[in-house]
Amino acid sequence: MRSVIKFLILQAILLSSCTYQAPSTEGSPRIALSDCVLKSPAVENQVDAKCGTLTVAEDPSNPQGRQIDLQIAVVEAISRSPEPDPLFVLVGGPGQAAIETYPALSGALFRIHEERDIVLVDQRGTGKSNPLRCLDLEDETLEDEEVIAKLKECPEQLDADLRFYTTDIAMQDLDRVRSMLGYEAIDLFGASYGTRAALVYLKMFPERVRSVVLDAVVDPAFILYQDAARDGQNSLDLFFQRCEADEACKATYPDLRSEFDAVLDKLEGEPFDTTIPHPVTGKQLQLTITKTTFANIVFNTLYSPDLVAMLPLAIHQAHTEDNYAPLITQAYMLDAGIYDGMFYAVACTEDAPFVTDAESGEGVFGSNAKNFVEVCEAWPRGDPPQILREPVASDVPVLMLSGEADPITPPWHADELAGSLTNSLHLVFSEMGHGNSSNDCATRIMDTFIENADFSELDTTCVKSIEPPPFFVDFSGPQP
Repeated sequence: MRSVIKFLILQAILLSSCTYQAPSTEGSPRIALSDCVLKSPAVENQVDAKCGTLTVAEDPSNPQGRQIDLQIAVVEAISRSPEPDPLFVLVGGPGQAAIETYPALSGALFRIHEERDIVLVDQRGTGKSNPLRCLDLEDETLEDEEVIAKLKECPEQLDADLRFYTTDIAMQDLDRVRSMLGYEAIDLFGASYGTRAALVYLKMFPERVRSVVLDAVVDPAFILYQDAARDGQNSLDLFFQRCEADEACKATYPDLRSEFDAVLDKLEGEPFDTTIPHPVTGKQLQLTITKTTFANIVFNTLYSPDLVAMLPLAIHQAHTEDNYAPLITQAYMLDAGIYDGMFYAVACTEDAPFVTDAESGEGVFGSNAKNFVEVCEAWPRGDPPQILREPVASDVPVLMLSGEADPITPPWHADELAGSLTNSLHLVFSEMGHGNSSNDCATRIMDTFIENADFSELDTTCVKSIEPPPFFVDFSGPQP
């Protein structure tokens, strides 16, 4: 099957200037930071920052062994008298690079940035921190079997001891950066996989954490792919229910569920070959759409309410016209910039050993677990960090954000944490998807929460007013 690579993974230019020394505690080493500009291929805006590197041992138990450099960026607070506790940003994947991702997050964190430094550390295996990549853009037209084979061969080609790219070791790196930059206490913002990282840091260094924001929560018991088929099906059902309850959507697509099922049945019997302009390069792109391809695109589309708005039209076009271009184009808009080598280094150690029933493939979205486990059988694994699965018990203020229709980290994962986080608040955005920190309601709530590190003055009434974008009734957009 020819397919887009991202379907297999749920996914700073330095300028010369004078050297700046970050604030430091007495007697601690310092990291030299220089002016830089942070850029992201996903957005046009650029962010001024201070960048530097910290050299760490790849194997923490062997300080004299192989060394790797961690890329660090500090986006200094706007205020002349900033608060002493910065916000450390932990991003998704596993496999996103914080420095590359931040320009897309900067708007959501702007109010916080006015009073606090934002600290970004490219987790080992991402960005410029010994990046680990397996697949290239040219591989996007490979058959699935060829992609799996290349992923299985990848460890031999990576310049890394993959046993030491786990979340707990990365959080040791993060705390060393904190210490080297001279911060006593910090605030944490974690998104998706970044919530796993934030919770591990909280368990390892509880005395260093002032407050935590978790967006799209991964609880300690979360196992990648284990619940994806069930949670994805629930998200799909919510999507269909929403269309049926919407007058314009129901009138335009009265048989949407049946059309979706018909496309699946047709592709299961005979995959569909198509050639479309590449959504990024414009060159001709030859693809074979199978049932699995179609299901994976729909699953990934359910992450984003902006893309879900066009999903009824995309399904209808696939059913009536054999036109998969709208769906494929949306898939390219979901590129999360994942370093796939780091993804497998982390997930093959922390998740794959715990996946059960990988062969069952139940439901529309049940096919990926088998491929994931097969790839991981060829990857060297470190010891699964015990602290990862341990319950987290803390009275540190923790704000959790969930989307009701999130296909991968729905609200029940955050609910699993509520009993042991005695000073927490869980906000659920109705009918929304994966990641909700970017809407104006959430940004105002996060700003107030981090400013006070408590919930006493937190006004959350706006949460009920957040709605997903309306459905497209045709290519011109929603009904006026």
